[in-house]
Amino acid sequence: MLVLFYGWFVVCLLFYGLNYGWGSFGDTPYVNYLYVAAGETLAYLFLIAVTKYMGRRFGMIFCFGGACICFFVGMISWQWTDVWNLERFVSIVAIVLISCAFGLIFLYTGELAPTTHRGTVLSASSLCARAAGFLGPFVTDVSEDSRIRLAICALLSGTAAMLFFLLPETRGRAIPETAEDVTARRKEQDLNNVSSIMKLKVG
Repeated sequence: MLVLFYGWFVVCLLFYGLNYGWGSFGDTPYVNYLYVAAGETLAYLFLIAVTKYMGRRFGMIFCFGGACICFFVGMISWQWTDVWNLERFVSIVAIVLISCAFGLIFLYTGELAPTTHRGTVLSASSLCARAAGFLGPFVTDVSEDSRIRLAICALLSGTAAMLFFLLPETRGRAIPETAEDVTARRKEQDLNNVSSIMKLKVG
C-alpha cells in the first residue's frame, strides 16, 4: 500500500503543480488554461481506452512513464515562436497523462484494497493527496531554472512508474474481500513472474 500512497502523492503534486504554473507561459492565463481544459477533457476520454486495453497497472505505468519522458524532453531548449516552445508543448502533453493517471488511481485503489480495509486505504490515500495538493503550487517556485523543475517532476513520475511494477493487475479480477485475499493474489503474481522468467531462460 506504500506504493499506492506514493502514487497518490506524486499524481496530485504534479497535477496541481502543473495547473498552477500555466501563468508563467507567454500567452495570457485565459488562453493557457483553455489549452489545459481541452487537454484534461481529452485525458478523461483517453482514460476509457487506457482502462479497457491496458488495464490498471500498466495504465498507471504508461501515464507516469510517459509524463517522465515529457519532462525530460522539455528540458531541451527549443523555441519556434514567441509563445510556443518545447517546454510548453510537452507540459500540455504531460498534464493529459497526469490527469489520466489521476482518474485511474481512484479506480485502481478501490480494486486493490480489500473490502474490510477499503475505507481506511482510501482515507489514507486522500491524506497523501491533500498533502501533495498543498505542496503542488510551490513546485514552480523551487528554482528559476525550468530545467531543475522539470528534472524534479521527471524524477517523481519516473520513480512512481517503476514502483507500480510491484503492484498486481486488477482488470478482470474479483475484488478482494479480506486482507488474506490480497496476500493470496500477491503470491499468485509472484509465481507467475517466476514462471515467466523460467520460460525466458528455457527459450
